[in-house]
Amino acid sequence: MILRHARTPVEGQPVENTFVAIDEFSGGQLGACTIFCDDNPALYPARPMQVRLQLEGSPIPDALIGAAVARGREICTASGKFCRLYTRVDPDDAETMESLIPMGFKDNDGLVKMELRLPFACEYRLPAGCVVVKDDLSDPDEQKFFLERYNELYNTDHSFDWLRSYINRDGFTRILTVSPTGMAGEVLLWRESYAGIIGYIQTSKRWRRMGVGTCMLGLACEEFERAKLFCAEANVRARIPHVLKLMEKCGFKQSELLMRYPGVDINPTEK
Repeated sequence: MILRHARTPVEGQPVENTFVAIDEFSGGQLGACTIFCDDNPALYPARPMQVRLQLEGSPIPDALIGAAVARGREICTASGKFCRLYTRVDPDDAETMESLIPMGFKDNDGLVKMELRLPFACEYRLPAGCVVVKDDLSDPDEQKFFLERYNELYNTDHSFDWLRSYINRDGFTRILTVSPTGMAGEVLLWRESYAGIIGYIQTSKRWRRMGVGTCMLGLACEEFERAKLFCAEANVRARIPHVLKLMEKCGFKQSELLMRYPGVDINPTEK
């Protein structure tokens, strides 16, 4: 097996951040890994530098994983920040998990489906001074403002077409909690068959721990109940602060593991 860097940038990443494993006899590609860095203190305050290994191949050669992990650790150390080095693994991909565990990776993060059988039983109330606004996010200016907020929060570059793919879903509704000084919370929801889907929920930083998130979930579930739906669902990244705990507090239960995000936490080295 021959292990080398990519000859040209992959998805805009430096060539030294992509490794390719080649069969030395056939010349065929055995696997590849590209490393992506996301410095996002707003979303991950405890570990702002998120370094993701995008692994490709089945099975993935151990030497390829080892080289990618070594490069990822190098990036983390050079950043001088609290980091999370991780990758995505299908829930039933035991082989890749077995290759990662000896390198220090722990299976302690993932994307989980949360489910609540309606009705919503948690008590909630609108914070003092706030009002509720509902719309279908059809106004072009509101779409622009939403995309700006979303892309800034998640370090993404989603387009209007991406947003419209959600707006066009059955029963799409946006609910805002608005304070005298601006937006306090926001939730997007729609329906899929028997379930109400909470596709996005966010509370403004200065309004956290003041009941806004609980209120937004309660208002969303009210909409679902009016539509005579049986349950509410949301896909949640376990390591994003507040959201998983908020939903569990409101009665949501983990019903399915959609994706594993095994990783290793790396702290700044002392100088």
